[in-house]
Amino acid sequence: MSSATPLPEKELFQSTFDWFLGHVESLALDPISCYESQGNYNVAHELWYFIRKDQLANVSSERLSTHQWAAVEDLCRSVANVPEFARRWTTLASESLENMENEAWVSGRAKARHLLTILSSGTAELDHDVSESPP
Repeated sequence: MSSATPLPEKELFQSTFDWFLGHVESLALDPISCYESQGNYNVAHELWYFIRKDQLANVSSERLSTHQWAAVEDLCRSVANVPEFARRWTTLASESLENMENEAWVSGRAKARHLLTILSSGTAELDHDVSESPP
């Protein structure tokens, strides 16, 4: 039986952070677009679950600046504080949209936009590094 080779640190960072950012990008949208981008069901609960600092446990703090990490942590705190009634688990599309339209998500939505703004140059550099091929 062979064991899987662990991903190099840079690839682990990119994979983990890309997953996280996909959820941040959805949250940054208006409630209807966010709801649609996530498949219409259980959106609030999934965003609350995936936009958490512990989802980034394998991400080296050296990959982001202190300012960028502070914005990540600020967003994660905001999302963690969304009350249960605004992130109730549901399989009903109408309830999922109601969750995302709840005022409890306004702060998180603004913090998601802010995080994407301050990450834009750093993310572009990371994307460039991935696409480079050896000479």
